[in-house]
Amino acid sequence: MGFLAPICERIMFIWALITRWFRYQRNLEVNMNTLKRMLEELDSQTEDIGKKLEAEPPLLIRRHEDEVYEWLENVERIKIRIQTIEQLGERKYLSRAHFVRLVDEKIGEVKELLQKGSLYSEISMKKQFKYVIIGGGVAAGYAAREFVKQGLKPGELAIISKEAVAPYERPTLSKAYLFPEGAARLPGFHVCVGSGGERLLPEWYVKKGIELILSTEIAEADLDMKILTSSTRRTFGFQTLIIATGSRVIRLTDFGVQGADAKNIFYLREISDADELVEAIRAKKKGKVVIVGGGYIGLEVGAAMRINQFDVTMVYPETWCMPRLFTKEIAAFYEAYYANKGIKIIKGTVAVAFDADTNGEVKAVKLNDDRVLQADIVVVGVGAKPLTELFKGQVDEEKGGIRTDGMLKTNVPDVYAVGDVTTFPLKLYNDMRRIEHVDHARKSAEQAVKAIRASEEGKSIEVYDYLPYFYSRAFDLSWKFYGDNVGDPLMFGDKNPASGKPKFGTAWIKNGKIVGVFLEGGTDEENKAIATMARVQTPAEYLDQLKKEGYFIA
Repeated sequence: MGFLAPICERIMFIWALITRWFRYQRNLEVNMNTLKRMLEELDSQTEDIGKKLEAEPPLLIRRHEDEVYEWLENVERIKIRIQTIEQLGERKYLSRAHFVRLVDEKIGEVKELLQKGSLYSEISMKKQFKYVIIGGGVAAGYAAREFVKQGLKPGELAIISKEAVAPYERPTLSKAYLFPEGAARLPGFHVCVGSGGERLLPEWYVKKGIELILSTEIAEADLDMKILTSSTRRTFGFQTLIIATGSRVIRLTDFGVQGADAKNIFYLREISDADELVEAIRAKKKGKVVIVGGGYIGLEVGAAMRINQFDVTMVYPETWCMPRLFTKEIAAFYEAYYANKGIKIIKGTVAVAFDADTNGEVKAVKLNDDRVLQADIVVVGVGAKPLTELFKGQVDEEKGGIRTDGMLKTNVPDVYAVGDVTTFPLKLYNDMRRIEHVDHARKSAEQAVKAIRASEEGKSIEVYDYLPYFYSRAFDLSWKFYGDNVGDPLMFGDKNPASGKPKFGTAWIKNGKIVGVFLEGGTDEENKAIATMARVQTPAEYLDQLKKEGYFIA
């Protein structure tokens, strides 16, 4: 039997050669078929892109035209190389192993070309606009109106918004939208009614040729290529972009607060948030509400919930409400007024945990001083964060926002930023500021559009000269503030919270001048007067004399 071993070994060796040959042959056939399919796809890409290059205006891909033509040349080059390799292989000028290796290499190269081709095809096929506003809030609506004033042509402007409705006056959500009677509803507060202008209904945008792209969230922004990509991979091209993304609310879940994901814990930023809160108000009629936060949202929603006859408790960590604007004396008035309305206020503490019932609905709020507050509804208003993440690393930033010049222009050509997201030169105080308020959103949007059109026409306009302005309404109260709250505050007027119609104010004096004025209960004329005082920085002696003579304001 020993003589059979060499024969068996030879047979196994021959069989291995045959198996290897078949494997090479099978792999070669598979790879060649793969390569042919990829070449067909590449041909389809080149044909499509070629047509787009001929049919669309050069502006569409002007920033990458050289790259696209280089890609087309590389496609033709690799097709010639593959054809040459096939001919050499058929004529047996290449070893089978070398032939297979070359085919594998070309598959990799064609795959890379296909990937680039997909990108260029996407550039060619994207929806293109002269102007795009990303964000559908207050600023977008006011910018659209200004574009129309400046002579916008149909089809030039698109507004891309993740909300499902046309731009509206957001401040309404924490006020009349929550009222038990005569509640505000759309279309009643679409922009621009907040500043006394025409109400821009959805059909207005259609009439003006403005494309409202709603319920669309932009997931990627390539400012260099001028492409915006949505979460569903739709792409939009622009020549000029206005960033008006606004802010997002800061959530307690961001800090890992225990139980902060329970049902009936609400935040208020968009109309969908307000709708959910309205449903809870109806479901938990006259129940217990805990308001977490003592700022705008806390004070305005707290008042609205009390008007709805809820048992309201406000909780905030500061020693008085609205500390970024109010002095201790101003805050004392509002805290006492709210207390007279039946609202309980707990200061100097924070919510550290929430308990929920078996349905997952909030039932109690735990504070860091071990107190526990029963709650059917919790509304959280602890601040907001500007939505700048899409543009990180592409634009200059400062003080938490996107840095712009006095025209609201960023460091990136043809890109502007307005509203909450922008940090801009505040000419009046020679400082860079980021301001979160509806008035700035409106006026910065208008300024940006004027600057865009002036740039196109080779004209110049004045830089953005903004006077900071804040206001609020709650219960029967209405206050306004103009200017800067720095320096020494001087309080005047009737600050008794039990007064039938309280009217009082505070002026901030710096270097002998009035730099800011706060006024509760003022008339239209009086409010205009304090705005003028803050703008021109009236000498402080004027206010002192008025106070001594018993006048309120003139």
